[in-house]
Amino acid sequence: MLRLSVAQKQLLEVIGNASRLKILLALWKYNKELRIYKICQFTGLGRSAVRRHIQVLVESGLVSKKLYGEIPLYTINQDNFVVRALTEFFAEMRL
Repeated sequence: MLRLSVAQKQLLEVIGNASRLKILLALWKYNKELRIYKICQFTGLGRSAVRRHIQVLVESGLVSKKLYGEIPLYTINQDNFVVRALTEFFAEMRL
């Protein structure tokens, strides 16, 4: 029987959501700091959905958040091993 740690289960829940994968793909593809409204434009998701999902991604360490004054900007966290594996997958799949 396969046993997963709590951290592994949480990670699978985070990356197992299609909306969060869209956000990660958008951040990787555009390879720059993005505001919420740009992520909405690139993914087709609504503002509240992006805010909710981006918070989960930030908390999991897959996305980094920087504040410029009161403006939050988000980037994919290339220092995270899981992110590197996902971006390699995105590249292989030519997404």
